[in-house]
Amino acid sequence: MTDVARILLCAVLVLPLFTFFGCDQGADTPAGSETRASAPAPGSGLNIVFVKVDSLQAGYTQVADELGRLEENFMKAQENHQARVQSLEQEVSKLQNQMQQGLLAPNRVQAEQQRIARKEQEILQQREMALSSIQEDQMRIQQQFSERVKAVLEELQAENNYDYILNQGQNSAVLITNDAYDITPMVLERLNAVQDSLQ
Repeated sequence: MTDVARILLCAVLVLPLFTFFGCDQGADTPAGSETRASAPAPGSGLNIVFVKVDSLQAGYTQVADELGRLEENFMKAQENHQARVQSLEQEVSKLQNQMQQGLLAPNRVQAEQQRIARKEQEILQQREMALSSIQEDQMRIQQQFSERVKAVLEELQAENNYDYILNQGQNSAVLITNDAYDITPMVLERLNAVQDSLQ
């Protein structure tokens, strides 16, 4: 269960966004730019900015809320599964005691064993259904997050004539950046503004 929790609740949402960012390792950060996220003067070279996708995920309130809800659902599913397992263990223990005391006929023992096996199978199926539902929810959140971020980045690119929007963070090709070219706050502002307008 611990491994499943890590898979579901880690920052998995970051990975699909890498496909939306071009990573040109040979391109240098433009020098002499005084305003963040502003279009360069003609002939001044490429207009390159970056975002921190990890920060987007953490700062986008709707995603944070949905991930919190997803974590609650996972914990409830885990608690329900554990309660069912404990109940079954108690039934098995009671059955074993009755068998040891000779209180059950052989045909009754066989019937009880089959019932326990069916109940164990039902518990496993319920667990798989709960985890499958949570995984589907996680994939939906991931897709919506990717689509919303991409839409905002496309708007900003069109408005500011960005040549490249890179991702700076873990597992990205961008190692060092100048904070003057960080448009993460602008992206977050638009993401959260869209959410506020929908409420």
